[in-house]
Amino acid sequence: MSTSKQSKYIHVRIAQLKEDMLKASNEHDKAWYNRCIQELDWVLQMDKKPTHNCYMESTDGGKEIWT
Repeated sequence: MSTSKQSKYIHVRIAQLKEDMLKASNEHDKAWYNRCIQELDWVLQMDKKPTHNCYMESTDGGKEIWT
């Protein structure tokens, strides 16, 4: 079970990865950032009852992005 320090770190790291993803110009880099964010989101869910399988949703172009 994670501590509040661990949870805070994960939230901060997710925010950093979101910023980095927005700066990335390569689609493969953006996908890698998305995957890292998704895995950290999953880690946060494992501390309690999971609420969803994935944080991603479709957009107009059919691409999946962080919401």
